[in-house]
Amino acid sequence: MSDIRLDSVTKDFGTHRVLDALSLDVPSGQFISLVGRSGSGKSTLLRIIAGLDAATTGEVTATDRLAVAFQESRLFPWLSVRDNVGFGLPRTGRREIVERALAEVGLADKAEVWPLTLSGGQAQRVSLARALVRRPEILLLDEPFGALDALTRLDMQNLVGRLWQDHGWTVVMVTHDVDEAVRLADRVVVLADGAIAEDIPVPGRGPRSAETIAGTGLTGELLRALGAFSTT
Repeated sequence: MSDIRLDSVTKDFGTHRVLDALSLDVPSGQFISLVGRSGSGKSTLLRIIAGLDAATTGEVTATDRLAVAFQESRLFPWLSVRDNVGFGLPRTGRREIVERALAEVGLADKAEVWPLTLSGGQAQRVSLARALVRRPEILLLDEPFGALDALTRLDMQNLVGRLWQDHGWTVVMVTHDVDEAVRLADRVVVLADGAIAEDIPVPGRGPRSAETIAGTGLTGELLRALGAFSTT
């Protein structure tokens, strides 16, 4: 059963076609990474799945129980962490739901602090907690770790991988990092000129170790698909 299905989706901005008759199925519980050069249509595709943009033509099917996390955490600076996570939730049971989500992302002790006091990784954890409380079936990630340092990025990858396994979400993640794509995903979809150039399954289950990633040989394959030189 597919949680996400796109059938011959096109997206035009004026005379510029960003997505060109793209079709994609994402089965329930699968984690896919979207990679491609800048302008290939990755973020546009994610926004269409999220319902933030409309396709020009074609059909899009996705459950409305979804959450989106962006590279910028987009927290309200005038609200505490607790109130950011609980924003929009019914008052009944809100505190318990928020505290449980903050504990899951390792920020149980940050409920009362202001967003501007958080590190970049902590702010992204709050963004994930905000997604958790909405109990999504689909989680959409638009380069969520792109602004983080290398070690914090690895920590966040591990966190997302664990939450995915615990909650059974269907996940679509946009990334420029091919190692990140292979580390987490069941499939890596390469976009080029608004179409799917490659759709590559990844053996095993993420998050994968650096040794496992190297053993797949997929980093080099993806770099070649992207038109870059492989160093492996």
